[in-house]
Amino acid sequence: MNFAEFEMRTVLYGKKAANLYTQAFVQNTQARALYQESEDTYYRANDAASYDDWRRARHQWDYFYNRH
Repeated sequence: MNFAEFEMRTVLYGKKAANLYTQAFVQNTQARALYQESEDTYYRANDAASYDDWRRARHQWDYFYNRH
C-alpha cells in the first residue's frame, strides 16, 4: 500500500479507519507469507521430487491473480 492509497482512504473513511485498513493490509500480507510457508513445508514433505515445479506454478498463479 502506498501513501496515495492511504490518503484516499483517510479522505473516504477517516484517519482511524484508514489506519485499521493499513493494519489489515499488513496483517494480510504476513498471513499470506505464513500460509505459503506452511504450504511449502507440507508439499516438500509429501512430494519432494516435484516440489520445484509446484512452487513455480503456485507463484505464477499468485502473480497473475493477486496483482494490485
